[in-house]
Amino acid sequence: MPDWRIYHPPEAFTDPGHREGLAEAITSIYTRAGLPAFYVVVLFIEMPAGTMYRAGISCSANGVKPFVRLTFSHIARHFPPGESPMRTRFMNTLHETLKPHIADKGYNWEVNGEELEREFVHVNGFRIPPTGSEDEKRWFRDNEPSPWGPYLTN
Repeated sequence: MPDWRIYHPPEAFTDPGHREGLAEAITSIYTRAGLPAFYVVVLFIEMPAGTMYRAGISCSANGVKPFVRLTFSHIARHFPPGESPMRTRFMNTLHETLKPHIADKGYNWEVNGEELEREFVHVNGFRIPPTGSEDEKRWFRDNEPSPWGPYLTN
């Protein structure tokens, strides 16, 4: 429910440990905020030579610094609309979290996000529980979805 997509050239993230470390770091941003770890999905999408361009130049051209584009969709939580200290803090946290895995590796990078409607998310057939509810806390503790509210059977 944070859904992360990391578009990268073939020479980036070749070490499974590097991918795992970045995925764990991203997940920790959300678990510290009380979201269940299983909400966080991180996809590494390799972009073969000639499939990604920046400023009209192939990101795989000789002499071009590797470029990584990260996008995220938030569904389970939303920030208040407009510019806010909360959004700024979140983006600062992202930069601090991503830096050792991307900037410090010498990649150019860009990150952007969007917020989607939580009503359009179901996990194992269950709509996600309301924010802060006991059901959501149980999902966090158990790190898996389970029936709640309208899904309970007698």
